Amino acid sequence: MFTPSTSSPGDWSADEDAFRLSAFFDACHDDSDQAEELRDAVMAQFPPDVGEGLFVATARKADPFSALAYALGPDAALRLPGRFGDFLLDAGQVRAQLPAVEETLVLTGTPRRDAMERIHAWMTGVGDDPDHDADELLAGPLRVLRHAASTGSGAAGQVRWY
Repeated sequence: MFTPSTSSPGDWSADEDAFRLSAFFDACHDDSDQAEELRDAVMAQFPPDVGEGLFVATARKADPFSALAYALGPDAALRLPGRFGDFLLDAGQVRAQLPAVEETLVLTGTPRRDAMERIHAWMTGVGDDPDHDADELLAGPLRVLRHAASTGSGAAGQVRWY
């Protein structure tokens, strides 16, 4: 779905299949008024300072969750909680989901290298973010869920477009 960029060494160019997959992920996003109201209500509960219990990934033109799902592949992406990056879990659900998320996101060696390259391909081919922190995109969600499990808290994930 991606080929090395001829205009920007180290970056990637997306082909038609990559843009179709991106459109699929976009179409799965519930942007109804009710879903946006729920996201706003949940976001109002987030602490103002980014800390151990928070993770934010932003990008222009490319959804970081889509990059993560592409990097992991469909089977692994389906082991992540919620629906296409959106989830709301109570403390018990966090504890129940954590083992599958750990199995999915704790990558080492070649699988980790491949996932990092696929994130970079997505963020430069579909988006325009060559400096996106692929390591943090893999580590951040897991860190948040581990923090929630260790503190007996619930956790929320949101995909927001502005």
